[in-house]
Amino acid sequence: MLRLWQEECVAAALEKYKTSTRHFFCQATPGAGKTVMAAELTKCLIREDKIDLVLCFSPSSIVALGIKETFARHLNCSFDGGMGAMGASYTYQSIRFLDDAFWNTIRKYRVLVVFDEIHHCSFDDEGRSNAWGEQVITKIQGLARYTLALSGTPWRSDSVPIAMAEYTDPTVVCFAIINTI
Repeated sequence: MLRLWQEECVAAALEKYKTSTRHFFCQATPGAGKTVMAAELTKCLIREDKIDLVLCFSPSSIVALGIKETFARHLNCSFDGGMGAMGASYTYQSIRFLDDAFWNTIRKYRVLVVFDEIHHCSFDDEGRSNAWGEQVITKIQGLARYTLALSGTPWRSDSVPIAMAEYTDPTVVCFAIINTI
């Protein structure tokens, strides 16, 4: 059973995806259940025949494993990237090692890409991007049918914008979000 904020977030994402916007950013406190919410959103998109596969990226192997287990349990499917799997969970550092055959296969499907702890990826047009942020923008952004970014924080300590984040004032990348859970 989802918490109220998770239900509202899934509904908001589905509504946003109906517009021309293909990206949704979910900011909630650490441990609030962002991964479960992402798995539920994935289930809804599959049920509505909007996606074929889901790929998840995160900053560490332990987080990637947790995502893999949560998605496999919540979707009741294999989530190991093998034949017949609904998707897979990878680390951000693995993006640059995925070969052309992987990307060519992914191009053939409608894919939801989930970015956990997206604040680890920075990108801006002034060359201050980190390697992970650059890979997210150059290899994934245009490929995905939909993207979902998850974070417990809406800013980076170095003040460089988070990759794929939408800021209302691009000169101010530090802001506060008040959220009751």
